[in-house]
Amino acid sequence: MTRLLKIELIKILSYSTFWVLSGITLGIYFFFLLIGSQINFNFDGIDINVYFRFPSVWQSIAYYSSWFNLLLALLIIILIGNEFNFRTFRQNAIDGLTRQELFLSKLITIILFAFVAFLVAFFSALLVGVMFTKDFTITNIFIDIYFIFSYFIQAVGFMSIALLISLLLKNIAASIVVFIGAYIFELIIRAYFAISSISWGQYLPFKAFSDLCSAPSLNKMITNPVLQESLTNSPGIVQTNNPVFEISYGFNIILALSFIILFFYFSYRILAKRDL
Repeated sequence: MTRLLKIELIKILSYSTFWVLSGITLGIYFFFLLIGSQINFNFDGIDINVYFRFPSVWQSIAYYSSWFNLLLALLIIILIGNEFNFRTFRQNAIDGLTRQELFLSKLITIILFAFVAFLVAFFSALLVGVMFTKDFTITNIFIDIYFIFSYFIQAVGFMSIALLISLLLKNIAASIVVFIGAYIFELIIRAYFAISSISWGQYLPFKAFSDLCSAPSLNKMITNPVLQESLTNSPGIVQTNNPVFEISYGFNIILALSFIILFFYFSYRILAKRDL
């Protein structure tokens, strides 16, 4: 395991595109996080800063971080594509690595990327929460911290799809197009299901992963009790919580993990039979 990790780190850290993409991603991430944390509306009865306080900040940062999963998937696609372009898969096999070890090395890479993304989200939420929460205790700090762990699963999920597509196509440009196309195609299918009053859309992979880090309810920023009650009783207004997520969060975890296992299995089968 350690040997595989060292091999992957040597390849990744010596790749200039990795540093460029990572630098751009982190720069954009913290830039918009800084901009967002400075937004303040001076409307009576509305407090937007509630999203930056404990415990809501965990969900806010997890949801915000989820928008960067596309870049993580893109990075996996580029790295796998380079393995075929530069024939490093074949060279590693010649050097004695089995196909199981080749697959395991990519699995380690995905877990490593997801863990780093998890740490960035965790410490960002912790820092922002400490800055914006005036009175807090250890108890209420970690109430909704599970959203950050859900983000870790979500990141692995998106990269598992990228791994499967990149191993199947072996071409960076084609894999990116297919990945984005698959996401758009699922959106169309979900829209059709919604129009047809069919609930199957919630069981599709991108939807299952997305539901792990849902957007915070807009009701949270309404501090005026009268306004909050009137908005709550008005159907279609500010009701942004996904009831499926709220009711079956545990089921979504199981569904997401099942998809991850399935995508990893097919990825392994492809790599086991593919000409390197």
